[in-house]
Amino acid sequence: MTDDINNDIPAMQPMRKLRRVIHATCALHRGPVGFTNLVVSKRGGQIELDPHAAGACKITIDENGARVLRDALIEWFG
Repeated sequence: MTDDINNDIPAMQPMRKLRRVIHATCALHRGPVGFTNLVVSKRGGQIELDPHAAGACKITIDENGARVLRDALIEWFG
């Protein structure tokens, strides 16, 4: 079964809700703007941030940390 919109195999619904890929920019490696993939996943009660989608460095925050991050983003961007 394929997805009519992009003619691709549809992602499993649970994965779609628990994982996002955000196009970002890496100042350290000086790649093209928006070229770095930041993978954000929910794993149990924690949020995992995986810069470069390589698994080499993962940042994990708990539920309270995620709330602080959410509140800061809302404050900064409305």
